[in-house]
Amino acid sequence: MSNLVMGTEAESGSEDALRRQADALEESGWGERFDFVQPHNLCFWVYLWLTAVGVFQVWSYFDPKIGFYAEAFAISAVLCGLCGAAWWLWFRHIDRWERQPVGLVVAGLVWGAIPATFAFAMTVNTAMLGIYPKLFGQDWSANWAAGFTAPFTEEAAKLCGFILLMGLAPRLVRTANDGLVIGAFIGLGFAAFEDFLYAANSTASAFGTDPVGNAVQMSFTRIAVSFVSHPLFSALVCSGVVYLLGTAAQPRRIGRGVAFVLIGMFLHFTWDDAGGLGGGSGLGTFGVMCASVALAFTVLTIAFRLAAPREHQFVRDILAPEIEAGSVHPEELEATLDRKSRKAFRKSAPNRRARKARKHLRRAILDLTHDVADAQGADVEPVRHSRTEVARCRASAELAPTA
Repeated sequence: MSNLVMGTEAESGSEDALRRQADALEESGWGERFDFVQPHNLCFWVYLWLTAVGVFQVWSYFDPKIGFYAEAFAISAVLCGLCGAAWWLWFRHIDRWERQPVGLVVAGLVWGAIPATFAFAMTVNTAMLGIYPKLFGQDWSANWAAGFTAPFTEEAAKLCGFILLMGLAPRLVRTANDGLVIGAFIGLGFAAFEDFLYAANSTASAFGTDPVGNAVQMSFTRIAVSFVSHPLFSALVCSGVVYLLGTAAQPRRIGRGVAFVLIGMFLHFTWDDAGGLGGGSGLGTFGVMCASVALAFTVLTIAFRLAAPREHQFVRDILAPEIEAGSVHPEELEATLDRKSRKAFRKSAPNRRARKARKHLRRAILDLTHDVADAQGADVEPVRHSRTEVARCRASAELAPTA
């Protein structure tokens, strides 16, 4: 084979890798920036208007009470805020594929906290919970009214925000994984403000008796049971809606979408009506809650695994030129994406220090992917720095002394 033919094949291979990278960046929206202020976009004005309505409702609700219970409200806000911050950090940690811009995440959080809670759910829930006793009696309402109200009203309220964010960031909210992550943040905002609302109401309902103690007790109670709560419900519902609608990056899967929406609402129902489902006994209620937790995390794990292959292919395509250039080895990339390959890759390391270095190598490869996406494939300083980090982690793994 002549040198000319070999050169032509190499050049053709480079063009193919660059084309794969460009197509993946265009299709996935990786590296796109989020601009919240979009005066030409109706979604922007609807979001602002409903947020203003929510802020007005917050003020109307708390203004008559804040002068009497300011200290208890402040303690509740701090405790619920700290819990929300811990969940924020965890959600940002698991958002390892297309990292959602901070502005988009904050917009989701604010929607869950203000418009979804006060402009939608609180108003509708109050009306529905007032109708049920008249229709079905007090006993039925005590056991079932919450479960036959919140899954519909609250999930619909959070979903409205997700649809608006899809309109504000159509290139960023495209895959089922995006639905899981952004839905979780919308649910987090809702859960944090709902927890604060419960703590505040417990203070006021005790007529000022030990307001701080009531606020602390209710805050910790809500925090203790919030690990299966609105973030999980809305993550499943929003991911299901992405499957239902279909996007340029996510093929439509109607059956899967309907299943995730219904399961998210069903888990909300079991959580709210655990007392009724448990027959009114403490042990029965505890059993229903445990079963709900087990089902919730099983479904969530399945949802993330079903959403992952699409993101994995984007990573392969975005790093195609890096693979071809030798900056990233194919076995390293597969170990970054695939769980079984990762276990085998780390297990094949000669010692513990090498295994730890290979763990850092995975993080370095993901950082390189994000930097390449942010630069839209250009060879800029952050990309060169990430390549250096990948090489350094690889050298650390190879040079780790044997025991």
